[in-house]
Amino acid sequence: MQAGKQIRLGRLFDANTGRTVIVAIDHGLGGVPDGLEDLRGRLGSIIDGEPDGLILSAGVARHMSDMLLGRGRPGLVVTVDRRVGSTLQGTPSRGDEYVLTVPVEDAARLGADGVKMVMIYGRDSAKTHADNVRAVAQVASECEKHGVPLILEPVLWGEHATDEHRRDPEILAHMCRMGVEAGADVLKAHHVEDGFGEVVYETAVPIVILGGSKTETDDELLDMVGSAIDDGARGIAFGRNVFQREDPAAVIRELRKVVHGL
Repeated sequence: MQAGKQIRLGRLFDANTGRTVIVAIDHGLGGVPDGLEDLRGRLGSIIDGEPDGLILSAGVARHMSDMLLGRGRPGLVVTVDRRVGSTLQGTPSRGDEYVLTVPVEDAARLGADGVKMVMIYGRDSAKTHADNVRAVAQVASECEKHGVPLILEPVLWGEHATDEHRRDPEILAHMCRMGVEAGADVLKAHHVEDGFGEVVYETAVPIVILGGSKTETDDELLDMVGSAIDDGARGIAFGRNVFQREDPAAVIRELRKVVHGL
């Protein structure tokens, strides 16, 4: 791995534990989610919890860069893509298009320590899958050119994806392997209760688990994280399970205890 990528990953992953606590708050790319109405205020609460990294849209990273200044601040990961399902947000999805939105060079100019994009499985449209594969290849090449790590999120978002598929470790292993082959430096993937350790074993790059929908209780969330860490996950990248909590900073501190063994 080239020096630029190593240095940037070192800002996201703790030097002592080799793990990371990342908070994703790029959900506004699809509208105004619950918990992010006051974006600057919520971002401040999240930063108070001292996460290792943040996943932001380019616009938020640009407009709120003052909150990221100084030593000890979280590393920055910029989301560079989006899936478009509706021309009027908040209404039912009627389309299925995938687009790149931010060149890696632009993310690097924002000070990004990594870029994040999705790798979509299960869509009905072969064109969506083809557009996505082409985009991943393009971004992976740009990341090599600019020394920026690629965090790839393999997702089952399609009409053909069921809850059973999402619980299947074999399907997850295939998705993760394809992500590695496509050029990912880190994978952001969902956790499965059975067989996750084997998925980690078969994957040549670090896996951080995503959180998905908000869990009912904090204990349920912490138990899931503990299980994933025991199975070899290198950390977490949670969104709604942090920013939709009443006290995001407190939740982040508890997550740090589990992930880093504090």
